[in-house]
Formats: sequence, C-alpha cells, structure tokens
Amino acid sequence: MGLLVLGTPLPWDKAKRLAYEVRRHGIEQFLHIWHNMKDRQKDQLLWGDEIEYMLISLDHTRRTARLLQRGDEMLAKLQVEETEALALAESTGERPALEALWRPEFGRFM
Repeated sequence: MGLLVLGTPLPWDKAKRLAYEVRRHGIEQFLHIWHNMKDRQKDQLLWGDEIEYMLISLDHTRRTARLLQRGDEMLAKLQVEETEALALAESTGERPALEALWRPEFGRFM
C-alpha cells in the first residue's frame, strides 16, 4: 500500500456499486499473500512492520462477536516471554531469540 497524497472519496452511491469488487479484490489479494508467505517463520521485522490484532470474544450460541476488554491483561502475559528472553540474552551475551515484540496499539483504538 502506498501513501495516499491526494484523493477524493467517492460519493456513497458510486462506492456502494463498487463494494463487491473491492471486497473480491481484497480477498484475492489476501489469499495470494497468505499462500506465498504461510510457511515463512521467524523473519526479522523491519522498522514500521507490524501486525494489527484485536481480541474478540465469540458467543457461538448467540452467534455474536464482541471486542474483548482484557487487552492489558493479555498483553502483560505476552510480554513475559519477551522480558525473560531479553534477560537471558543479557546474562549470556547472546542475541535474544524473540518471535515477536508485543506492544499496545497507539491510542488504544481512539
């Protein structure tokens, strides 16, 4: 995705007519990227690389999904492994073996 420098949003009636095609192309693009990258492991992320995530609570009986309000608690658990790996690396002088760095979303979904 590139930087959108100049653009004008489409009026709703035109955007609505194109919604199916936009969804279809988005799904195709996602599947293409996933197929090409699904077997990659432990790539070094570069500055600015990130994966967006959100925690969802699913109620299968009511067929509903809600944003889980335990993000801080879950984030702390995920960061424990990171902290332990960094401490071990510091004591041994080796490079830390981290699969991910877990950071909160800026502004916490402002």
